[in-house]
Amino acid sequence: MKNIKLFWKYLDENILVVYIFTFILATIAFLTNLGMLPLFADEPTRALVAMEMMFTDNYWVPTIQGEHYYNKPPFYNWIVAGVFHLTGSMSEFVFRLPSVIPLLLFGLTIYFWTKKHLSRSAAFLSAGLFVTCGRILTYASLLGHIDIFYSWLVFISFIVFVESLQSKNWWKFFVLTYALAIITFLCKGLPTVVFQGLTMIVLLIYSKNFKKFFSVQHLVGILIFSLFVSGYFYMYAQHNSLEGWASIMWEQSAQRTIIDKAWYESLIHIFKFPVEHLYHLAPWSLFVIFLFKKDVRRKIWQNEFLKLLSLILIVNVPVYWLSPGYYPRYLFMLYPIIFILLAQGYFVSENERAKKILRYIFLGFAALMIIGAMVLPFLSLDLGFSILKGVIVVLLALISIGALIYLKQHKYVGFILVLLTFKLAFSWSGVPARLKSGRTFEYKTEAVALAKQTTDERLKLLRWSAINQQSAFYIQRERKEILWHTEGVWPDAYHLVAEKWIDKHNFEKLDSMTIKFGNRELYLVKTD
Repeated sequence: MKNIKLFWKYLDENILVVYIFTFILATIAFLTNLGMLPLFADEPTRALVAMEMMFTDNYWVPTIQGEHYYNKPPFYNWIVAGVFHLTGSMSEFVFRLPSVIPLLLFGLTIYFWTKKHLSRSAAFLSAGLFVTCGRILTYASLLGHIDIFYSWLVFISFIVFVESLQSKNWWKFFVLTYALAIITFLCKGLPTVVFQGLTMIVLLIYSKNFKKFFSVQHLVGILIFSLFVSGYFYMYAQHNSLEGWASIMWEQSAQRTIIDKAWYESLIHIFKFPVEHLYHLAPWSLFVIFLFKKDVRRKIWQNEFLKLLSLILIVNVPVYWLSPGYYPRYLFMLYPIIFILLAQGYFVSENERAKKILRYIFLGFAALMIIGAMVLPFLSLDLGFSILKGVIVVLLALISIGALIYLKQHKYVGFILVLLTFKLAFSWSGVPARLKSGRTFEYKTEAVALAKQTTDERLKLLRWSAINQQSAFYIQRERKEILWHTEGVWPDAYHLVAEKWIDKHNFEKLDSMTIKFGNRELYLVKTD
């Protein structure tokens, strides 16, 4: 027992060792079984665009199944295509790396920046809360969506805004943030303009520097932004008409707001929004209890760094609070601000009773994981090495419990270790269970089998025969070519057709595959 206490005392005095261990654990937990699930949600859209850029060697004009795609500019697809090229693979694991690696870098960014202005403990807790919040831990970290990468860059622009405002470096305040806005605009379009404009204006007004809005530095920033963005659209215009870009980008930005929704949807959303985010930020939304005391809020507001972050949060949140069609992932760049405020609230609060209750909650969670890990080998999940995995989870849970009990100054580390242990256990058991419970694996299996059946043969998709993008991705990946739509029937070729074309053309069904839309069938036929 004495040796155990000495061990934890050493770690308490050398907490950086624990921080490094936590980062390594996070890396392992987020990469484990990353490629197990077939592409789902919006993933096939990003994958198809990147894939078709490679097939056509045209990186200016995004397409899906050969048809122009206007919903997003191509920067993130360039990254995905680059990773495909670099690794020589289009696997699910490789596709998701441009999302998961930025997630880990996002956490490091939060830590190193916050450490400059607050304590190292508050910085670690802030980063840990972001990386392990419910929305990230069990959903977003499994997907190759654009949003984590995009949010990371927008958050970096917040950093530049705050740092350059405090140092009165107006060239960085305008020019560097507009340079970052070039990349973020070419990722998602108009939302970048909103973040850039609102953040800039609120900080200038607060600091009584609004006249800088009309400065040479701002003009140079706008010119650089306009030059590069216009340059992209100029290059695009060399290959395709620009008609459709403006209307689609506006539609994408407006369709989820009150502009495009019924008044009652907007009203319901206004009340539902904060409640939803208590869930998405869980379990860390429990930390809100530390902000209940007026004294804690006063201490936070008196800190200039936290005040600037609060202003950025306050001015940007209403855009989504008034948008009934938003997705929680659209706010990932604002989550770190919330967690920095919550982490600081935890450390300045003198509510020891609440902190003790939190520790008991996480001790209970860790104990449940130990029980679950002991049961795991006896479940019929076909996990492979289930006993070894169970032992590892038990050991990590015990380490988490040790941190919560024996660390004197840094008990908060135990919170993060508990959640990362859960993430690793979820990656080993929850992800395989999710694979078996859904239809996504069947869609992939059928699409791959059909693609292999038509290898070295022409394959077309007859117009008005709907196919989900997931199935299209796997067919194209296997065949290494675009699955083109065709208006008419080609001679001596395979076709994928909907039921209605079978009788009309007197086709003979050779095979079939299930598509996502109502689990309808697409049929494989061959023409003479």
